[in-house]
Amino acid sequence: MKKQRNANGEGSIHQRKSGIHEGKWVSQITIGTDPDTGKPKRKTFYGKTRLEVKAKMKGAMKELEKGIDLQAQSKLTFGEWLITRMDNYKKMEARLATWENYQRSVKNHIYPELGNIPLGNLNTNDIQKLYNKMKTNKSASATIRRNHQIINSCLGQAIKNRLISWNPATAVTLPKLETKQIKAMTKDEMSAFIDSIETEILRAAFLTLLGTGLRLGEVLGLRWQDIDFRKKTINIVQALVRTKSKGLIMENPKTEKSKRLLPIPNEIAVAIQLHRMKQGKIKRHAKENYVNNDLIFCTNSGKRIAENQ
Repeated sequence: MKKQRNANGEGSIHQRKSGIHEGKWVSQITIGTDPDTGKPKRKTFYGKTRLEVKAKMKGAMKELEKGIDLQAQSKLTFGEWLITRMDNYKKMEARLATWENYQRSVKNHIYPELGNIPLGNLNTNDIQKLYNKMKTNKSASATIRRNHQIINSCLGQAIKNRLISWNPATAVTLPKLETKQIKAMTKDEMSAFIDSIETEILRAAFLTLLGTGLRLGEVLGLRWQDIDFRKKTINIVQALVRTKSKGLIMENPKTEKSKRLLPIPNEIAVAIQLHRMKQGKIKRHAKENYVNNDLIFCTNSGKRIAENQ
């Protein structure tokens, strides 16, 4: 069949007579120049009808007009761009524990399902199928939303880098967050609990948790320099977290708002002062075996306490 030249000079559209694409319609457009040879780089479009190919070709032309780098896009799968984005952009801003959570999400969910799809071909249905599969496999809504956060930000960066013109993750439907009803202790239960920890060496830590609403990691990250007994305040500037690569580490709070100065009730201030006296005796007994990390709550050798201890 004779090739039909488009009036706007986009290129020819013709039907293949042999090969693996026999019977299909095909056309090409120039998307850039090979930096090594200086020769034009072309993108090929296939379709069952001439109109299908023409529509694909016009879509690509519009992308080029918007400044999209189709040459760079054609070399990338979504998985390759995902790894690039994580390593070159996200890693520098994420805390270690957060980074490790991101890596698990990419390894266990995102890459196996979406990694081999060409970046320019990834669509909303592909992403939605991943979330639906996770939901079917009993993944928590928060886990699905964390995966979405990674995918959405990755594609958002691709737009900034002129690799795509639209983010298909913006059109998905996300599961509602499950709200778990938290049962608070009654006054009698609270009194019984406080009585049960009367001789507990970390009694002050439990009272601090109960009386301030701090997270466990924040309490275990408290240092003596963070507490002002005269003003009865504590300054939250770090938290103890467990990481896979480095074990227990101290990290800054997730956000600037998480850094805060809190008042502490007099009863808790007294309990912490008594705890300091007990800690002093432990230090003197341990002598050089005690590692002074300035931690309010620590092991008998001054080391960090794991949250599950």
